[in-house]
Amino acid sequence: SLIFLASGCADECVDDGVGQQFCPGVNTETGEASETSADATASEGEEGMEAEGTGCPTLDVILTPTVPTMQILVDQSGSMTTDFGGTPRWDAVIDSLVGSNNSVVASLQSDIRFGLSLYTGDAMTCPAIQEIPAQLDARDEIQTLFAANAPANETPTGESFAMVAAGVAADPWPGDKFIILATDGEPDTCAVPNPDPGSPEETEARDAVVTAVSDAYDEGIRTFVISVGDQIAGTHLQAVANAGAGVQSGDPDATYYQALDQQALVDAFNDIIAGVRDCTLALDTPLTMELAPSCTVSINDSDVPYEDPNGWNLVDETTIELVGNSCTQIQEGVVIIEMRCTCEVGG
Repeated sequence: SLIFLASGCADECVDDGVGQQFCPGVNTETGEASETSADATASEGEEGMEAEGTGCPTLDVILTPTVPTMQILVDQSGSMTTDFGGTPRWDAVIDSLVGSNNSVVASLQSDIRFGLSLYTGDAMTCPAIQEIPAQLDARDEIQTLFAANAPANETPTGESFAMVAAGVAADPWPGDKFIILATDGEPDTCAVPNPDPGSPEETEARDAVVTAVSDAYDEGIRTFVISVGDQIAGTHLQAVANAGAGVQSGDPDATYYQALDQQALVDAFNDIIAGVRDCTLALDTPLTMELAPSCTVSINDSDVPYEDPNGWNLVDETTIELVGNSCTQIQEGVVIIEMRCTCEVGG
């Protein structure tokens, strides 16, 4: 979301998507920003505008940081012992996530709530899920969970995903929620492990995954899929990626990832995490379409054009969207987004 701060009344809130300076404090239990003098200033400014009856956002607009939730769902089936460029697939996943101080979770654990779910299944228990819920500073817990488990048995992806997604949806944390599915094989079901290729049972297993991912999207959870190896059909991976992004008929396909070695796996995780910043931003004070051309939006002090393929658009009176290169610019590094309006018709 966005907050309004009176110009010169407070230090700028610096948001890089995963860390910040001079921003309202975040309660680590609720995820809500605690009130500060800047909040009070913003409230007073809004009351002043309402009193004047202008409804014109003439103040600075600064991105309020949120802490995202990212649950990593990892296939624990027996095929994860397969060689992956000199190391088992299972070990490659562990190394990519928590193997060093530069690994994905280790480097961002204080800024993103990471959780881990491992899934498999057998005749006695299906699905069988071992997990820790998303939390800050989760590297040690994730390492412990990996160390206590090993690859074995089957791949009931759809049923496992549905259970994990239900837990993520129930998490009261207010930030954006994501699931990364890392799997190395075609899905099966608890009823029919290892269905024959091309059989109705295989189709049913694939459809169960797509349905579970689509249902999660409807609950506000975005899903990314990584194939650890090349044993999953591209058509299925594409269907899962599209369901996870809410792609509709006629829309461009979402990206799916197929990693054939550990570096490609690391790159896939990093690419996913780098792209989780939302380019649709909410305004606390309404802005009419008539007055929008009078506003200047800047990213790190560089102006971006209005109604341009690489600029910004007014979606409705309380929402702006950064598009093209402008959206790309806010995906990495420290980012300050500001809006200033003269509220003169015609700009």
